[in-house]
Amino acid sequence: MSTLLRWVRSTLRGEASAADLSARLRGGSIAYSLAEEAEAATGDERGVQLFRLCAWNAFALQTIAGRLIEVDAQRDPGTAGYVPRSTLRFASDCVDEVPRWIRNARVLQGDPTARIAAELPARLPKWHLEAPTTLGELECLRAVYDALAPRVESGVEAYVGPPRISADLRRTRAEMSNAADFVEAVLRPGLGPADRGEVRWRLLDALGRVYLLGQLLAVPTLCEAARVEQERQEGLRTTTGASWLQVEPGWLVLDCEGERVGLVERTVGDRLTCELERIDVTAGVDTATVCVPSSAVATIDLGEIRLAVSRQELPR
Repeated sequence: MSTLLRWVRSTLRGEASAADLSARLRGGSIAYSLAEEAEAATGDERGVQLFRLCAWNAFALQTIAGRLIEVDAQRDPGTAGYVPRSTLRFASDCVDEVPRWIRNARVLQGDPTARIAAELPARLPKWHLEAPTTLGELECLRAVYDALAPRVESGVEAYVGPPRISADLRRTRAEMSNAADFVEAVLRPGLGPADRGEVRWRLLDALGRVYLLGQLLAVPTLCEAARVEQERQEGLRTTTGASWLQVEPGWLVLDCEGERVGLVERTVGDRLTCELERIDVTAGVDTATVCVPSSAVATIDLGEIRLAVSRQELPR
């Protein structure tokens, strides 16, 4: 098919050229080899975990953009090189973030103690609706999900760690699978605009949870932040099983025997990886601050923290 005819067909459909995006995709192709390096990296140190996370984010974003363009061309060779505007904008936003994650990964490789400018866990770019969603866009999004989901599903199955983190991972995977199952049941030719919009929302939700799961598997302590954010979005009021990220000054601290240790003065931890280091507790005006290490914390409920040790066993 001639270039002119391809352009005419794509114009009639309201599609836009992906030429610029394709060039940027070539520039981000290092994300694939970086993902292989991350899989080979050993150890659970902070720097290694963050390296794996950055490599996953770069790989996932690069894969999303690349597969969207690739599958669109496979579906309709007659408009290859042109894609719906909503697809183009979403893919472009994904590609824009790839160099930043590649850079962060390389920085952490060179200096595992380096600080990186990021808010974790990261979220996928938003989908901007330029026109009613087409069946082709839905099939492209489903192909992207199918390309990435097996990686995180196997990671969840292989995870061995604290029960609460394992439960968080499995819950996120269940939510991901539930959204994908809905799409599998509904996605058929002939869907009306409203149904296509619903399927698009479900697909993006499933894809967002794939992206999130990859980060949680790389840095499991991020489950704390993910849990807190989900509760906030759903308007849930935490009463039991709270996160240390929700602890406020003045909360009561009791030892394993129910004896009062004091009141929370502050929490100290890594706000990037959401790993708690200690809780500083004030026991009185004329009493030195008690430093409670994270290993001594048994449960956190609304307004109250229970320890796994007696007050006498705490470091002095």
